[in-house]
Amino acid sequence: MIWQFDFLILALGVICALASISLKDLLSAAIVFGAYSFLMCLLWTEMGAVDVAFTEAAVGAGVSTVFFLAAVFHTSRIVQPRRRGRMLHKLVGLAAATGIGILLISATADFPNWANPNSPASTHLSPFYITETIPLTGVPNIVTSVLADFRGFDTMFETAVIFVAGLAVVSILGRYGRRLRDYEPSPVGEDVAHQSPIIQAACRIFVPFMQLFALYVVAHGHHSPGGGFQGGVILGASFILVAISYDLRVMQRRLQERRAMLFSSLGVLIYSGIGALCLLMGANFLDYSILHTILPATSPIMARSHGMLGVEVGVALTVMSIMVIIYVNVASYGKSDRGL
Repeated sequence: MIWQFDFLILALGVICALASISLKDLLSAAIVFGAYSFLMCLLWTEMGAVDVAFTEAAVGAGVSTVFFLAAVFHTSRIVQPRRRGRMLHKLVGLAAATGIGILLISATADFPNWANPNSPASTHLSPFYITETIPLTGVPNIVTSVLADFRGFDTMFETAVIFVAGLAVVSILGRYGRRLRDYEPSPVGEDVAHQSPIIQAACRIFVPFMQLFALYVVAHGHHSPGGGFQGGVILGASFILVAISYDLRVMQRRLQERRAMLFSSLGVLIYSGIGALCLLMGANFLDYSILHTILPATSPIMARSHGMLGVEVGVALTVMSIMVIIYVNVASYGKSDRGL
């Protein structure tokens, strides 16, 4: 690592973080926050955490920024100043941040020294994952083997959390928009008023490559940085790009909201179903090695690799669908009309 480069990125990240919480223009704050996420992506890459950087680039600098912009579109762009009690709120917030900061800094004294080879993580967990990942799973990417195999039960519930988040957005924004504004969707063939031939032509070129790359990220996440989460976000971003370039109804001709909800449920079902299948065959939950008895020409080790691919496909379906569902409801205020 080059400490000068790391220090520069960290300094710029702190500046962007302070600017994002101090700007009164919410649109500018959202853009600065996206720049902060991009800087963090560079920092993770410099530190060698490529999978984390991949996720930060796709989620933090990409889809999250779009969600913020869509939310700002339906709110006031400029923060309204408080006439009374503003200084008190600042003092309370400053005191809370200072107290938590002191607590976190004091807790670092209990951590092992940086790069200490005698720390518990370096003497127990890390050597096992580094030395046994390929012999036990046949997967070169240690991150994928940890998330989808060694820690697969936890990752399944993380996928369920994403699914529940989508349900929460639909239940709150969808019901709110339909109750306050009786919306009747206009005919599907109606022209879009804000068409831009340049943007739409670029969208038609970019979207197939985005989706092809997303499928590669999902299928090749065992051997290179990536996996179901990153690939699902990129797939969802391709549909969101169509919605931004045209409108929501054009995108929903290709992926309707009900179909997206079905895919999100199917993704969770695929993940948990593979684990249940392992139980029915007499092994532990998500113990993919037992699947070699039903997969032709497959050893127990390769069965674990194929099982991880199956759960990554389920994660990708859920993440893609939930990203689209969240954008549709946030951008249209729960009405699923033209959107922004």
